[in-house]
Amino acid sequence: MPEVPYLSRIGVERIADAPFPAGLPPGVAITDNRTDITHSGCRNNPTRWRRQRDCTSADYPPFAFYTDDFQLDGYDIALARLLGERLGVDVEFKDMAFDGLGGALQVGQIDAALAAISITDQRREQVDFTNLYFVSEGAALARAHAGITIDDIEDLAPYRVGVQAGTVYQVWLQESGIDKGLLQPDNLLVYTDAGKAVADLRNGLVDVVVADLLPLEVAARDSSLAIVGQGLNRQRIAVALAKGSTLLSPINEALFDLQNEGELARLAELYLDLDQTELQPLPSPEAGATATAEPERVTTACIDAMTLIEDLSLDDDGMRFPPPVSPGTPFQKSWRVQNNGTCTWINGYILTPVGGNVPQATMGGVPTAINGPVAPGETYDLTVNLVAPLVPGIYQGFWSMRNPNGLLFGDRLSVGITVPAQPTPTPPPTATPSPTISFTVDRSNIRAGECVTFSWTVTNAGAVFFYAQGQPIDQNQVPPNDSRLECPPVTTTYNLRVVLSNGATEIRSLRIDVQPSTEAPLFNSFTVTPGGQIVVGQCVDVRWSVSGEVTNIRVARNDVTLWNGAPLSGTSRDCPPAGEAAYSVEASGPGGTSRALQNLTVIQATPAGGTATATPSPGQLPVINSFTVNPNQIFVGTCLTVAWSVSGNVSRVQLRRDNVLVLDFAVFSGNVTDCLNTEGTYVYRLDAANNQGQVIFQQVSATVVR
Repeated sequence: MPEVPYLSRIGVERIADAPFPAGLPPGVAITDNRTDITHSGCRNNPTRWRRQRDCTSADYPPFAFYTDDFQLDGYDIALARLLGERLGVDVEFKDMAFDGLGGALQVGQIDAALAAISITDQRREQVDFTNLYFVSEGAALARAHAGITIDDIEDLAPYRVGVQAGTVYQVWLQESGIDKGLLQPDNLLVYTDAGKAVADLRNGLVDVVVADLLPLEVAARDSSLAIVGQGLNRQRIAVALAKGSTLLSPINEALFDLQNEGELARLAELYLDLDQTELQPLPSPEAGATATAEPERVTTACIDAMTLIEDLSLDDDGMRFPPPVSPGTPFQKSWRVQNNGTCTWINGYILTPVGGNVPQATMGGVPTAINGPVAPGETYDLTVNLVAPLVPGIYQGFWSMRNPNGLLFGDRLSVGITVPAQPTPTPPPTATPSPTISFTVDRSNIRAGECVTFSWTVTNAGAVFFYAQGQPIDQNQVPPNDSRLECPPVTTTYNLRVVLSNGATEIRSLRIDVQPSTEAPLFNSFTVTPGGQIVVGQCVDVRWSVSGEVTNIRVARNDVTLWNGAPLSGTSRDCPPAGEAAYSVEASGPGGTSRALQNLTVIQATPAGGTATATPSPGQLPVINSFTVNPNQIFVGTCLTVAWSVSGNVSRVQLRRDNVLVLDFAVFSGNVTDCLNTEGTYVYRLDAANNQGQVIFQQVSATVVR
């Protein structure tokens, strides 16, 4: 094997069928800027090590992603490390935007791109490809004789589609289906185990399962199921190299050895959950494959590229030490970058947020224009204005450069912070005990996922209402002597409002302090729509989304199982009988059990006019049931609680303070603590949007005094 002096920075990004952006001329000569790195392998025996720069884009699991402790992992990452070992070089990873991988290869910023890149004829005109290291073909499985035919993603629109979490097909359905408006979010059911999806297909809970062809062919041996579509999301994946790269032959030889030794199959089983029998066979390597030798071409097209020089503020040291920023605090993040392409950055070049470890990690950031011109070779200091989220946690947001044609390029920039927990607001004063009202709870301190039981006895009452702070009062009337099971996901205050027979009103409050569980599954969202009160014959949609280590999800009404082994995210429709209906979703995992619960009252009478209220249709607006700030006047340095409840056709909830986004993708019913250190009046705004982008909002204000 010829000596490989330098294994370059590896670029990682997502699969896309489009060619690399136009303006990346093939055959541009690249200077080989190889540098030796001295490494003392043992005392008095220094060894000369050399390094290859490999590029990836770490937002495409299971091929490339960041772990919970912010480390790169995935099939492509593991393969790059194996290639480095076989070639005797160190590997330096560069997390870059996919659109910019071709340009980064052209200008020598990276030496190879492992980014789940599918080979196409258009891409072959711009880069060289190694032999294939992964081949797959998606298929659709349905019940036999269901009359379903799937030729493309649009054909899935009428159906409930099951898919396994973390697979390329989940990303494909999300990005090419839901994000483009071709599929309804409620129709995508994400499972931890593909076997559970197939079982639910047999039971009629889903209509279609999308996965790799080979395992679905095995499932279709059951005569009750049939393959109804194939050739979906085809993938023929290889390593991309610059035209004429000397790395082509050495990497091909290493891939050949890794395939024969079973290492590629081991990676597929570890990261893609495919065993040997489920893998598509790789075609025979092209004998004597060599790089495409082309003369340097003269072209007027320029190449966009950008490299990070240093963090100028809030350096998180690779997320080892993300600096603390108090909840809701505005701050700035700055980087120094270099234009190492051949295009001059002029009007139209912007730095834009491209995601993070959680949706809230954008931290209110907005696209920021480049104040050019910035010529090739020049450095430029970038600054963005951000606001720390209100919810405590660790956040990492990502930013990329975008050119005037809308294509992302260059190193992905990141900002990482820690939002510490704030003091718990002072609870409201305890009301003077009344002989006519008894309101108790069995526990006031619990761990997330646990439940408590409230009990009350009221005499001489005209009406009694039990509700969590932020919920609508009039929809939560209860009997004067009753009990209720509640499973608050966060610290929550519950109220018992009593309207006495003499017309007077009294309120009793009990706060449940919830200690978060870092290991148990996490509820991203849980709603029952419509909520509060419905009539007999009316149906509700139970929606949930769970993340973390999950082994089983159970959906129940009044503790009677409606769906065991449910997906990580999904929707279940139920038409309850008259009476009280307590809907719950229980998520179990190695770290414990989390539970979300919502109570509903089903009455016999119909609304005025004798017509039952219909379940909200996709085109209807969301409903803001309540939005409060308590107390609405505080002293400097103290805290208040913002609480809200929304229902109806809701897809996204946002909270703003003085027009600055402080909470994104909020739960549909919840509350946050905000501690304010400057006197003045603050305006909070709650936005609720549906899938069609229609938004309704409410505003409340609070005053901070000295």
